[in-house]
Amino acid sequence: MIEWLESLHTLAAAAVTVGGFVAISLVFAYVVDRLSPREVRIEHNDLAGFILAVIGVIYAVLLAFVTIGVWERFEQAEARTYEEAAAIVQVYRDAPTFASGHEMRAALRDYVEQLLADEWPRMQRSEESPGVDKQVERVDAMVRALPVASRSEQDVHDQMLATMSVALSDRDARLSEDATGISGIMWVVLVMGALITIGFTSLFGFRRDVMQYVMIGSLALLIGLVFYLALALNYPYRGNIIVEPTAFRTALHTFDVLGP
Repeated sequence: MIEWLESLHTLAAAAVTVGGFVAISLVFAYVVDRLSPREVRIEHNDLAGFILAVIGVIYAVLLAFVTIGVWERFEQAEARTYEEAAAIVQVYRDAPTFASGHEMRAALRDYVEQLLADEWPRMQRSEESPGVDKQVERVDAMVRALPVASRSEQDVHDQMLATMSVALSDRDARLSEDATGISGIMWVVLVMGALITIGFTSLFGFRRDVMQYVMIGSLALLIGLVFYLALALNYPYRGNIIVEPTAFRTALHTFDVLGP
């Protein structure tokens, strides 16, 4: 179910998620209103209010914990792409120090172009990109095999090795983040908590039906929006809202400025 929602267009996924919460809540409120005498529910409004306050606080903390965690993970993933691209650019800058610098620059350019054209679209579909994997390993092997003829070249080579290590580490983290998300058990807890919280409001007695449906629908709308936000940000590189490869497009522009 979660995977299916993530495969939809942004607006469609939002409509299904939020609309589903609202529709289920209103139907449940209608059923409770028909099966339970309104006068009985009105008599227990005060006591039900205390219980709802506890339920609401517990669910609000849980929802906030998940949403903030997902948002921070999304921001970290975005920052990591800039770190990875910056490391690649630094290696590109240092490459001319060596005789094979032109060949290395060409390999780095090929890697970034393949990443943009092939790997990023595949990441959105949860697919691997063997060609890009081979290309980045080829670049790393070229850096390690550089011949060092002087002390100054040794210093640059050490720096390139460290920088390339950072790029590979960031790349591994990027691919790992694209393969993991909120666990299925957590989704079940979130959905059940939402249904309990919204459903409990149907036990209140309202003197006017329209006010009951407006209040319950508004609560369901708010929870649905936050739930959709967590769903949309669950995977940084796939789904409805993703980290864009802006850093690598900027890296290509830098390559053009520096020259082949």
